[in-house]
Amino acid sequence: MKKILFSILAVAAVFALTFCTKHKIEYDAEVYKGGDAEIQLHYMAPVANVAANYIDSTYINGVLYANVTGGGSLATYNGLPGGATGRFYRVPAGSVNLKLMRKGDVVYDRNVTLAQGKQNVVVYDLNQDPIVLDNKYPYWDYSAPAHISNYGTDSVCKVMFINFLYESVTYNQDGTIQSAVPYPGKLQYQGIRQGEEAAGYFNVGEPVGFGEATDRVELIVHKSVFNSSGYQRIDYRILTESGDVFQKWNGSRMVNYTDYWNGYIGRVYMHFFRGNRTQSIKGWTGTGSAPDTQCNVSQWTSL
Repeated sequence: MKKILFSILAVAAVFALTFCTKHKIEYDAEVYKGGDAEIQLHYMAPVANVAANYIDSTYINGVLYANVTGGGSLATYNGLPGGATGRFYRVPAGSVNLKLMRKGDVVYDRNVTLAQGKQNVVVYDLNQDPIVLDNKYPYWDYSAPAHISNYGTDSVCKVMFINFLYESVTYNQDGTIQSAVPYPGKLQYQGIRQGEEAAGYFNVGEPVGFGEATDRVELIVHKSVFNSSGYQRIDYRILTESGDVFQKWNGSRMVNYTDYWNGYIGRVYMHFFRGNRTQSIKGWTGTGSAPDTQCNVSQWTSL
């Protein structure tokens, strides 16, 4: 009996040692030591937001970074990498080749010069070089010490307004662009907080022209439930250089531009103003066409 018990204990000890053995798990990754470019890629050409216009494959320096079966396609008025906020592609700084494919055809093949650090690369016309925007990272100053005098000052979000609006576009029958004219003036982005309309509109940065961006502007957020992550609705409008409220085509007539977004405390956003101001975007389906008014803001969450 003692022998049987001893044998059982011995086997148990062997199993225990086996299960306690450390197994090193390694990932296909390396420590980033700086010096490279980190990019997010956006597609803001004034075409219909339909699957036929999506970019199926994205190559950087001949390396496939994303496609429909891995990493996702690049949708109109959207960006890469997707799946989560705060993600960037790491590429060498300097001259970089960007190649975009759709349905097996190369629709964009351009070189772009990238600096070290984080930036946003915007393809706004498949016949033009992309525009590179400074990402304005880091978004927050974490060096300030906590103190009672700072109480409540962290109830903010940040918004960057980027102007990629076209005044008019000539479309081919298949919905592709024959020629495009950017909006000629500067635009002033403004916001007003829900429940605080009496305070009036406030400027979100300085006026910007086509291909330009404001700084990441800090906006105060007054949440309704104190013990929560918190958000506040902010309604937006745009002024022209003459001070008039910006107008756009809504499919049947010109109307004042208005829109709203919820600003969550601690979040950092990019507001891309894109599309065609004076006409409906042609959205060709192969059997006909349909109005597709796309003069709006696309929000990209940076953090």
